[in-house]
Amino acid sequence: MAKKKTTKKKASFNEVLGTPTALLLPARNYKFKVYDEDFSITIPRKGKYVDLDKKTFSKEDGEFDFLQKSDDGKEQVVYFPAISKVMFGTGQYPDLEGAQAFAPMAFVIREDEVEIIGSKIEMVREN
Repeated sequence: MAKKKTTKKKASFNEVLGTPTALLLPARNYKFKVYDEDFSITIPRKGKYVDLDKKTFSKEDGEFDFLQKSDDGKEQVVYFPAISKVMFGTGQYPDLEGAQAFAPMAFVIREDEVEIIGSKIEMVREN
């Protein structure tokens, strides 16, 4: 019987420099610490980036709205990359070190603000 030849599809990607927004890790168990203190970060629900921080943003960065309607108007859409940008712009990005991360647990979307509730975690390296 002849072996089936498998061809790997070449990965397509863009190399980026920045801080990743909400992400998923590979599906496996991880060992990590969960800090006791819960965090609540309140940011504006919509506005212009430049109004948050004129040193970081310009008019070209545009506007944000955390609860947008889809093009057909039938669905609500939360655009995750805006979360980090607004936290940076309002000076509320969590103070994290090396192997720490902020794990959002809930988003409370109100008329004028978004409350992000979560915990600080720290990955533990296993030997």
